[in-house]
Amino acid sequence: MTYHYWTVRFVPDVSRGEFTNVGVVVGRDGGDWAVRLDQRFVRNHGDLSSDLRELASWSRHFERQVNGLASPRLDGRAPSTFGQMEHWRRRQANAVQLGEPMPVLTASAAEGVRLLYPVLVERVTSGRRGTYDRRSLRSRVQKFLVQDQGFVRGRDLFASADFTVGRQHGTFDLVRTSDRGPRITNVWAFNVLSLSALERDLQSWSYLVGRLRREGARTELTDGGYEALDRDVPIDVVVDVPVRGAGSGDRRRDIFEAAREAWTENGVAEHTVESFEDGLREPRALQRG
Repeated sequence: MTYHYWTVRFVPDVSRGEFTNVGVVVGRDGGDWAVRLDQRFVRNHGDLSSDLRELASWSRHFERQVNGLASPRLDGRAPSTFGQMEHWRRRQANAVQLGEPMPVLTASAAEGVRLLYPVLVERVTSGRRGTYDRRSLRSRVQKFLVQDQGFVRGRDLFASADFTVGRQHGTFDLVRTSDRGPRITNVWAFNVLSLSALERDLQSWSYLVGRLRREGARTELTDGGYEALDRDVPIDVVVDVPVRGAGSGDRRRDIFEAAREAWTENGVAEHTVESFEDGLREPRALQRG
């Protein structure tokens, strides 16, 4: 089936005409639409910050606009969505611009994005900088949730949230709340110097999560306010996996594998920081119903 795609371009200096693709939109008139944006690793960011966080609000707004193209008109007629995209393209003449529409054969808009994104947008980097400690990993995840996903600390994102299981107390790195209920995220860095402290913290946390899975828990999100955590509350861990050459290789790997075993038993989903971010960025195509 023939769809069209538009590249989303960041133009740091309009007068020079240089640009970097930061996204791709795929859709067809009266059909489904999908979009994926990624502002990371743009080398020439002009006067903006290196991660282009100033564009985060625009990105969320643009994604909502594109997803809304699949909604039927009140009179029941198919919307002229191609014309709407072209209208946006002609008006978008500042630091973010849309490329000319190009045809692509694909089964769906989402499939088109999956096909085109690695070719047109994904940037090859020279490799990740070193490894993380737990504080820097937690900071990156929190920064992503706030700047890229639109969470607000103290409203629907809570850091270092205390929780209670029976008479036992612990802390979750991050708790997100929504209409679907809370979701827990903890980070673990395995390339640290103190393996004894890492092993102790993991064992303590896994014990408490095991009890949560059997008994449920409650967490304090605001001063004096508590929220119940059901036994099946979604829990993610974002990990910086052990790398070769970090020292104490066998013991470090053993601690990591023991942690993975406990996560599996307790229904905890494991992610690298890259897969965690990519999973939340997956294009959401709305089918015209």
